[in-house]
Amino acid sequence: MTGLSVKNISKIFRVELPREDTFSALTRFFSGRSPSADFLALDSVSLDLKPGSALAICGPNGSGKTTLLKILAGITLPSSGSVSGGGKRACLLGFSSILQERLSVKENAALCAVFFELPGRTADNAEKIMSSSDLGHLRNARAGELSAGMKLRLPFMAALASGADLFLIDETLAVGDAGFKARCLKELRALQARGAILVFATHDAELARTLAGEALVLENGRVIFHGAPDKMPKPGGAGMMGADFGRGLERIPLLYSLLKEAGFGFSGFPPASDEDLLLVHSRSWLARLKANDLNPEEEKELALPHSKLILPYSWLLAGGAIAAARGALERGLGIFPRGGGHHAFPERGEGLYPVNDIAVAARVLLKEKLVKRPAVIDLDAHQGNGTAFIFSGGEVKTFSVHRADGHPRNRVRSSMDAEIPAGARDRVYLEAVKKGVKDFLKMAKPDLVFALCSADAFEKDSFGGLRISMEGLKKRDTLLFKTLAGLGIPACLVLGGSYSSPEEAARINLNTIKAAAEAYPAFDKTVLESIR
Repeated sequence: MTGLSVKNISKIFRVELPREDTFSALTRFFSGRSPSADFLALDSVSLDLKPGSALAICGPNGSGKTTLLKILAGITLPSSGSVSGGGKRACLLGFSSILQERLSVKENAALCAVFFELPGRTADNAEKIMSSSDLGHLRNARAGELSAGMKLRLPFMAALASGADLFLIDETLAVGDAGFKARCLKELRALQARGAILVFATHDAELARTLAGEALVLENGRVIFHGAPDKMPKPGGAGMMGADFGRGLERIPLLYSLLKEAGFGFSGFPPASDEDLLLVHSRSWLARLKANDLNPEEEKELALPHSKLILPYSWLLAGGAIAAARGALERGLGIFPRGGGHHAFPERGEGLYPVNDIAVAARVLLKEKLVKRPAVIDLDAHQGNGTAFIFSGGEVKTFSVHRADGHPRNRVRSSMDAEIPAGARDRVYLEAVKKGVKDFLKMAKPDLVFALCSADAFEKDSFGGLRISMEGLKKRDTLLFKTLAGLGIPACLVLGGSYSSPEEAARINLNTIKAAAEAYPAFDKTVLESIR
């Protein structure tokens, strides 16, 4: 038996875009082509499996699990990269094309024997399949009369008897009763013992730990984890590794060095008061932050492996956003490079931020009657669920442009949401930003905008899931701030997180700050000193 080697495979599908205007419809009519865009379903996936190994492929729906299995099976060709080895394959990727509901169990067993190329007489193989499936007593029943679990047994047991070297299984083990699952696991372990390779997709972390020696976690076609199953990131929450968090912090000193070279100055600011934070967060949550009283599960939800170092800075995070907002009202633009805690809720933090600094600043200014209609434009790659929840009553209008799937799982509807397909590139993204900003400003009529312009939509970001170029992000920011300045709307800029290389993220952040400063001539090129 041979191993399986997968080298940098990617898969791109072309998808049709919605047509929203008469011009698009006419273009389609005269050209015969519909507006379309490339969708990156898999992005540079590599793995090597030795004989006798088992790999669990995990990830949310739409992450690329089935596409990867189909490429390994030879059903779909990769757009780039290569697959070699693996020997004879047995594919259990759905059985609608095998089972015929109007035929009997016996006849379907014979079909399965032929499909999986079992050696020997078809009639004898059909009897063996029915026996191993415990369906011999139902041999004359129509397959359509069986439960889903019973129907599954025939092709599954036929595949296991095929003598294949590589078994590719898509969610099949999640179907059927407990007894059948136990039998499947026993048979699969026996196949491993003789050197067969198992690759299966599953949402069941316990099954991955029980059967697989390694796990591959996909999100938006990109590998976010490859290692021992018991080390997989927890579904939901932020889902990031400590390395991602570390890269996010490393860009900060690089950014300040670039800002200094570009002629920007720095100023300090006071921390927010308890009274300020209580406008958004509960007293009990603030007390726990002060005491560093978070359990391991809460730290995991925050994705802060160094939370004991970060939590005391929560008051400074909020203070920076407040100071930047005041600066925006005075000079047209205020900038706080470390703000953007849009995942934090009143009773808990989430996704790198213990507190929602934007929400705190907005409510402070509302309380002081400095603004009447503040609004949030959130251009982070991930939906601003915490901000949307806090302002669900409508006191602050919110607009979020984000990836259509992935983190966060627990989404809350914003005043306006623009969902971008995973893997989208510049044209699709910039069109959504341009149209969304125009429509949102017309609806919200804000007298101050909190602009969250993160770098995580960048094509090399390990967690964003979009494919926007550095130039595309520069165009995004120029468009936003020229639009706001042209309407006389002050802007408070915060930069949120980023998980590409620190050097690239710092350069993108610098471009964002430059675009904002150029749009507001009265801005004195002073940014707030960040938490480093």
